[in-house]
Amino acid sequence: MRIERIMVATALVFFAIGALCGFFLGKGIYQPTYDEKVTRDTVYVVDTITDYQPMPVDSARVRYVTRYLPKVVTDTVVKTDVITCHDSVLVEVPITSKHYQSKDYEAWVSGYEPSLDSIKVYRETQYITEHITISKPPNKFELDVIGGVEYNINNKRYTPYAGGELLYKPNRLQVGIRGGVEYTDKVEPVIGATAKIRLY
Repeated sequence: MRIERIMVATALVFFAIGALCGFFLGKGIYQPTYDEKVTRDTVYVVDTITDYQPMPVDSARVRYVTRYLPKVVTDTVVKTDVITCHDSVLVEVPITSKHYQSKDYEAWVSGYEPSLDSIKVYRETQYITEHITISKPPNKFELDVIGGVEYNINNKRYTPYAGGELLYKPNRLQVGIRGGVEYTDKVEPVIGATAKIRLY
């Protein structure tokens, strides 16, 4: 009985060592990385801004031009002004430059008593939406508690077993160690290596 107790204690020690190795290797040494995927959606929106009768921020007389204008005579009978096409008068016309400005536009107009009646600004706004997807890669270490019953064809006997298994999974190949206890005629500790290939 004393030997069996020693074997059981040895199996439990191996199981505890495997559990601790799996914990520290899985949580301490292996630091999982994250794959970050960024997708962007771009939407363009055009806003129409209309400003009626804008006020100039600056006005300056820049020059004079000389023009011949039709002469206006007064009809004393009906008391109306009549423009005759035969006579003309030489007139100096002032040319004024006006400056219009706001946060959305800037414009200049010039002429004789010029004015900017209205202006439309087609402002384009760009909206960019980022979608960030973060995926965590699978853990390369796996610690399992295993148990079951094995059937020995040669001895034609069932052998129950229990223990733990620590696997390292770099890709489809999985390798690791396993330890535990099994019962044939008595409780015996078992330890071994494991190699697996994942098919799908």
